[in-house]
Amino acid sequence: MDLLSTLALHAAEAEKPLNDPISLPIYQSASWTFRDLDEVDAVYEGRQAGTIYGRNGTPNHRALEALFAALHAAEAAIACASGMSALSAAFLGLLEAGHKVVASQDLYGSTLGVLRDLGRFGVRVTTVDIGDWEGMERELEGARLLVLETSSNPRLRVPDLARLSELAHQAGALVLVDNTFASPYHCRPLEHGVDVVMESLTKFIGGHSDVMLGGLAGRREVLDPVRAVAVRMGFVSNPHECWLGVRGAHTLELRMQRASANALELARFLEAHPKVRRVHYPGLPSHPDHETAKRVLRNGFGAMLSFELEPSRSAVNALLHHLEHVRMALSLGGAHTTLSHPATSSHRFLTPAEREALGLHDGFLRMSVGIENLEDLRADLERGLGAV
Repeated sequence: MDLLSTLALHAAEAEKPLNDPISLPIYQSASWTFRDLDEVDAVYEGRQAGTIYGRNGTPNHRALEALFAALHAAEAAIACASGMSALSAAFLGLLEAGHKVVASQDLYGSTLGVLRDLGRFGVRVTTVDIGDWEGMERELEGARLLVLETSSNPRLRVPDLARLSELAHQAGALVLVDNTFASPYHCRPLEHGVDVVMESLTKFIGGHSDVMLGGLAGRREVLDPVRAVAVRMGFVSNPHECWLGVRGAHTLELRMQRASANALELARFLEAHPKVRRVHYPGLPSHPDHETAKRVLRNGFGAMLSFELEPSRSAVNALLHHLEHVRMALSLGGAHTTLSHPATSSHRFLTPAEREALGLHDGFLRMSVGIENLEDLRADLERGLGAV
């Protein structure tokens, strides 16, 4: 008879049912068994499906990767622990000392930070305005990688992805685009000639502010060295987070339809409000990239917008203290409508001069529009702005 310790370890082994669950199970295991050495070789060499070790990815990782690849009509995808881990894996897999990176000057603050870090490893980085075609063409000469955002964080600049991709490819460079603000619902950058698309799946694909994930999608030959880096350096997420990402994606289209429609109406409301000095939303004719956005984006213009009050912290605090439904939160892409303050969060590490050059003064606010009732949101903002 088996001893208690043996029974406790082996008696609960799962059944292998004939039918499948409608919801993907969570494969919460770090280790996986093999029948023999031949099976180990077959799985490592890709001749047989199987799981090697949690850091190499589990069935939950593969499900999320298949989903993200499908959403972007890509050959392959990689699931990572966050948007920044995905971006870091891409940089480490595609770049080496002596390479040059050209980046839009309008990028998420942490992306700018990672690009600065690359300088310590012999990678040269230069930033260019996406509308400066002569400067972009000049800087792309000899470059390895062009880094863009579909809708920039936080000024919502929209680059001409097709034209910039063509310029980069003529110079021999790859193109990586952060598509977090747009999500696959509003843009599939690979269809515009981009080589690698990255998203923080924490945001709109996860959609409920309860998961940390990142994803990369593109051609297999481009992503293979990136995947190797992600596995070696432990950039992968855990099975439960991947499961949450798949679950969140089930309602992506429904949420984006509502949030994007809300954002357009709130942008129009804010633009007409006397307390608001400027609104940044590509769906407004006043936006400098409105015509470009109509070509690059589809199904609307997204759920992100920014607006400017008088350049003072007191004005922002007065607004925040009188809001009921819209809350301050330093992320985006969830079901709730939230505000963030780039000067004290995403771009706080920049110097005052750098923030000023980007127009990120103390009255600049970024809004992630959620799926609440539009009239409730409008009334909430009216009440808050009345206190400014």
